[in-house]
Amino acid sequence: MKLVSYVLIQLAPGTTKTAAEAISKIKGVKMAHAVTGPFDVIAFVEVPDLTTLSDLILAKIQNIEGVQKTQTAIVVTPDVLRPSLPRNRKNKNSA
Repeated sequence: MKLVSYVLIQLAPGTTKTAAEAISKIKGVKMAHAVTGPFDVIAFVEVPDLTTLSDLILAKIQNIEGVQKTQTAIVVTPDVLRPSLPRNRKNKNSA
C-alpha cells in the first residue's frame, strides 16, 4: 500500500511557475497545482513509505529554488466515500 500525502508549498514571489514545474517532475509527485491562499502550490504525492516521503520533501522539494516552507498532510483514510445525494429532490417550498 502506498503512502499518500499532500505537500503544501510556500514560495518566494515570482517563482511559482518554475517551481511548480520542477515539483511536478519529481518521482512520486502525481500532481502539482498552483493555488490561492497561504500556500502557492499543493502537490499530491504517492510514495512507498515514510522514508521515501521524507527524502522527497527534504532532499528534493525543499531544494528547489524559491521554496520557502512546506507543510505535509498524510492521508489517513484513503478510501472514504462521498455520501450519495438523492436525485431530483424537490424543495418542499417550491410550487
